[in-house]
Amino acid sequence: MLDSKIELLQLVPLFAGLTAEELEAIANAGEKRFFAAGENLITQGEKGDTAYLILTGKASCTRSDKDGVLSDDLWPGTLAGELAMLVETVYGVTVTANERLRALALPRKAFRAVMEARPRVAKHIAERLLVRLHRLASELREVDKKLAQIEKAA
Repeated sequence: MLDSKIELLQLVPLFAGLTAEELEAIANAGEKRFFAAGENLITQGEKGDTAYLILTGKASCTRSDKDGVLSDDLWPGTLAGELAMLVETVYGVTVTANERLRALALPRKAFRAVMEARPRVAKHIAERLLVRLHRLASELREVDKKLAQIEKAA
């Protein structure tokens, strides 16, 4: 069973590139949880301290805002609520099991213990997050340029 958790952890972009031993440490820090069809793993607007790696089953991820409701399907290998395992956060989406679902819960306290015991894991996560932030900053600059062009044209 541990091998399948490691295989699924390898699919998570945040963990890609970690060794099997490091992934095993993460898997061992997690707690197996079961969710019945219709049960929420995470709920939009609630404070959270746990991310969930979907091991088996299918879930729906929905986000409600002023523009309506957006929904996506989540499958095994998806990490939902990943920010919560790193910092204090309020979930921005609701993730609901569509069928009986098994997940690996990764509480912040347990994940931090892994990073403290294995500094290379912490460095890897920091580098992955930095790449994401650079990408986001670049995308925001592009949006800003387009908005400036629209303003000039108006």
